[in-house]
Amino acid sequence: MNRATTVCSSIVAQVLLVAGVSAQPTDLVVDSAQSSIDLTVTLETLVGSRTDSDSAAMSGSMRIELDSYTSPTTITLIDYQLDAGSLSFFFDYSFLGTVTATADNMSLAMPSGSTPVSGAVMPDGSFTVASVPVEAAGMIEVTGTGAAGSAVDGTSIDLATLAQDPIVVSGNVDVETGIVTVTIALPLESSVTDPDTGTVVTLAGTATVLATGPVPEPTCAADTNGDGMVTPADFSAWVAAFNAMTPACDQNDDGACTPADFSAWVSNYNAGC
Repeated sequence: MNRATTVCSSIVAQVLLVAGVSAQPTDLVVDSAQSSIDLTVTLETLVGSRTDSDSAAMSGSMRIELDSYTSPTTITLIDYQLDAGSLSFFFDYSFLGTVTATADNMSLAMPSGSTPVSGAVMPDGSFTVASVPVEAAGMIEVTGTGAAGSAVDGTSIDLATLAQDPIVVSGNVDVETGIVTVTIALPLESSVTDPDTGTVVTLAGTATVLATGPVPEPTCAADTNGDGMVTPADFSAWVAAFNAMTPACDQNDDGACTPADFSAWVSNYNAGC
């Protein structure tokens, strides 16, 4: 090892004590062919209780961030907007009549201004994120026939008015050939009483979502090996880029690879970008 390399290595060793980790968010698109909401509705009326289930495809988007896009150990949920198709539930009260509940424009989202939440990613890609803010929207309209229909006539539930406790989101993340794939399951639980009819509507189920998106392009100049992190390996990558005169060596953005780029790389690394 020559003297110049020894000096550079010494400087880098000191810099590594203060350098941080670099990560970037990525936007994922929900695959509606592999995403669905499975919902069970229990209707409690003056003439009895009935339960029915239905499912519908989901669409939407998510924004997440991984601490590393090669071997992630932490996932951060920054935002999500999940929209469901229409669901219909039928309740048969025999000779007392029937009741139909229709849910339209249902969605689940992270409330505007929410703080991103993170969770650990296991070696197999599984993760759990606790205390995830959730905001539901949509309308449930209830109609019917006979005595049962009369008991619920006029029942209308606006999901946006329901109090929503934070939820626990579990899932799996996989990064392969430049594509990030995230599968998550969101629990659905809520109960509300219509003040006019006394009808109690209880919701229970799960939204299962698969979303994909690109591994973000590196924007941190010091991340010369493009793995989404600033680590000691980036020094070796910078030296290789300098020797090969490739664009990654140009750390001061002057359009050339010169010794001044080493000092620029140290500054960029120190910035924790």
